[in-house]
Amino acid sequence: MPTATIEQKLAQLYAALGEMLVTEKLSSIKPTTKRVGNEYITSIDFTKGTDEATAANRVSLLLNNIACLKDHLKSWCKKNGKPFTGDQLINSNRDVAIIYDLWNVDKHAELNRPSRSRSGLSPRFQEPPCTGLTFKGGGPMMVTMGMFEGGIIQTAGEASLRIAASVVDENGKGLGDLEIIALRAVAAWEAEFVKAGMKLTPPPQRQSEYKKLSGWLQAIGMQFKAELPSGATSLLMKVVNENVLVEVYDRMGKKIGDVPNETTSPELRNTLQHTFQSHVSPDHDGVIAPI
Repeated sequence: MPTATIEQKLAQLYAALGEMLVTEKLSSIKPTTKRVGNEYITSIDFTKGTDEATAANRVSLLLNNIACLKDHLKSWCKKNGKPFTGDQLINSNRDVAIIYDLWNVDKHAELNRPSRSRSGLSPRFQEPPCTGLTFKGGGPMMVTMGMFEGGIIQTAGEASLRIAASVVDENGKGLGDLEIIALRAVAAWEAEFVKAGMKLTPPPQRQSEYKKLSGWLQAIGMQFKAELPSGATSLLMKVVNENVLVEVYDRMGKKIGDVPNETTSPELRNTLQHTFQSHVSPDHDGVIAPI
């Protein structure tokens, strides 16, 4: 069997990421109504979107597709006479290391000793993966349900049904949502591929995501342009530890400011945070928008 190329492995990886979205399963989730005293209470259990085994299998596939990028990078570097930097990336990037640790736990049931945790956090899932209703800021979000028995639940915009898992450290302290950690780890690996000398073309869904985020950033920049430094013509947005940071540049490409800062209005600060904190840029270096 021929060895898969980096492009093929990335295609598999993005397919695995796509399978975390299970909005089509919403039609199988039915509201339940019960009488409590003189009242009727209707509830919806969004964890019923798929069975536990299916959710666990999709998470295992995602972890494997990300973690195995290390060996594919190593093989490419060897063939092309380039220094291999995969281990340095794992040791220096928390998200990459967490995914690598979770993959090892998935394979071996546990990390044999704390020193084997590449992240130093001994991460694990707080609960088994399951489906859940997810809302991301930035665009419109809507969940609708028919009024009568058997009514179908539907989502629109930035609301979706996804397989989710919360990652915690050995002491139970939250480390974040698996999919967000995974997306940041993928962006870091792709940046490492490019640094090694590979030429990668982002898949259509990642190009579409970047275009969407850039459009939102541009709209915010235009709306709040009076708060930006004089001469601002472009913005670079990054999310660091769930904090949205924006660098401001002039027409010569010189950085002339940062947002938010001590003079930033609460409205701009909150708009940036609400819009981008739950999103991960497909580009490890951030999202650029002209204004």
